[in-house]
This record gives sequence, C-alpha cells and structure tokens, in this order.
Amino acid sequence: MVELGFLDCFEILIPDFVEEIVLILCEGKLKAGFYNEINKLKELEAERKIDIIYCNYGIDWPENRNKLINTEDDMILEVAVATDSILFTADKGLRDKAVSIKQPVIYISPKFQKGIKKLAERFE
Repeated sequence: MVELGFLDCFEILIPDFVEEIVLILCEGKLKAGFYNEINKLKELEAERKIDIIYCNYGIDWPENRNKLINTEDDMILEVAVATDSILFTADKGLRDKAVSIKQPVIYISPKFQKGIKKLAERFE
C-alpha cells in the first residue's frame, strides 16, 4: 500500500518493542518478512515519501513467551490509542480488538497481500 502511494506523506510509528516481539515469536519467512518491510519503509523514508518515527514507549514487558503471545495485540493497541494512530495490519485478531474499542484500523487480508505486492512491483 505504501509502495503504491496510498500512504504518501504519512508518519509511520514503530514502537521499540515490535522488533523484540518479532525476535521472540517469529521465525524463518515471517521474521525475514518483517525485516524486509522495515527496510522498504526505510527506503521510502530516504525518498521522502514517508516519515518513520521510532517510539520508545515504556510498556510493561510480559513475564514469559506465553504471556507475550496473549498480550502482544494489547501492547500495540495501547500505543495506538496513546498516540492517536491508525493501525495498519493483516492480523485479523488485532483488527477485531481495535474495532471493539473504536480504534481506527486499516486491515488488508493476507490473501490479498501477494497480489498487492505484485501490483506495487509494476510501479517500481
């Protein structure tokens, strides 16, 4: 979506704990996909299409991996509410939680992501 210009001039907020969540919960392609997305955002920032804001948000860290799995969406929502942000996600559970508290959210179903990426490649 960013590559297609839909989010030009937006500020993209990345809480400091997101990378920690990825390091703990993700492996293989999912982890690589996260870093690919971050690198693409950095390229777009270098082209002055977006601004990235790294947010150091003092959030209480869960005691163990299982609690992290159960609270990661709540952690992200807490930052979104505090910063009055619009969430952009492919996570249906996060979308549903955001909607339940009336937090603005843009949801792109994972089944459409590959098609969107192919479309974006045509514009590079």
